[in-house]
Amino acid sequence: MIEDFLKKEKREIDNQLKDYFNILNNSEHEILLQDFLQQLQEFILNEQTKRIHPILLIAAFIGIVNPQYLDEQIEQIRKVSLAVELLHNGYVIHDDLIDEDKIRRSKPTFHIQLENQLKELYKNSDLQGSESSISKYGRDLSILGGLQAYLLGLDIIKQSKFPNKEKLLAINEYSAAMDSLLKGQIIEEYMSYHNITMSIEQYLSIAELQRASLFEKSSKIGAIMAKGNMHYQIQPLSEAMLRIGQAYAIRDDILDMQKDIKNKAKKAIYILAVQNTDEEQSRILNEIYRKEELTKSDVKEVTQIFAETNAIIIAEHFSKNLVSQAKSYLSDIYPDLNKEQKQFFNEFADFIYMREL
Repeated sequence: MIEDFLKKEKREIDNQLKDYFNILNNSEHEILLQDFLQQLQEFILNEQTKRIHPILLIAAFIGIVNPQYLDEQIEQIRKVSLAVELLHNGYVIHDDLIDEDKIRRSKPTFHIQLENQLKELYKNSDLQGSESSISKYGRDLSILGGLQAYLLGLDIIKQSKFPNKEKLLAINEYSAAMDSLLKGQIIEEYMSYHNITMSIEQYLSIAELQRASLFEKSSKIGAIMAKGNMHYQIQPLSEAMLRIGQAYAIRDDILDMQKDIKNKAKKAIYILAVQNTDEEQSRILNEIYRKEELTKSDVKEVTQIFAETNAIIIAEHFSKNLVSQAKSYLSDIYPDLNKEQKQFFNEFADFIYMREL
């Protein structure tokens, strides 16, 4: 059931995004801003994007709304769902810039996309630009692009046709999601530059701020627009999504383990390994992670220590336990979600834990 729903709603959201950017571009008369919006559109309309956050918003709405109003409101909630997709992409643009990533969804990250555009312009004209000026252009416009995406998402909620009371509540949740994303990024960067190895509790707190919060806020906005009961429906759904989001972060770290080792990123597997190393293993990890660049032998040695300390197995158990907690909260929702959406959220919890891509 879940794969059909994900594919169907992704297709609908992609179409909504295309329509949205067409309207946005046609309403903008400044040619330079038109070009910038085209760049933003190109990045966001990447076909490999999963659209998980807007899909969660739509699923929560469908699960709670009175069925007799669904047909007349489904298109409007799909439009509202674009807000959290824009918020997510704004965060991704900034995150890629901070991490100096070059590839996102098999295509250039936004700052690299902008750099490539400027290089092409210079190549086809008498203008010249240094590598540093091209890099600065990509950096500066990406900072502004991320902020623009945040504001565009906020405006989508403001301009929606839902009642003002629900819109105001949704805007509060949208702002809280922004706050969580930024706080999580600040804490992570602070710990990285101060060379602080976080505890698993700190890791889960950051995972909640950076990943889980947007899962939770996306679902919560959908439930609010459906006029769900705050205590008996929205709160347990929110608690479930926070735990699913944390499980998602841990699962990501398991799947990205080799990449994280190469980048000397101290994610969940590293944290759990450090808690269980003996003196010799601790010494080896410290020596390897102090190197400028790691060799294949270094990566293999770290992977071996992760295996010997059972860090991967422990991470799997953490993730599975969080999914179990999420399902428990889903069972507490009353009045219950409609049958199909209850099945969707339970399958989504398993999907997060079992995914391999």
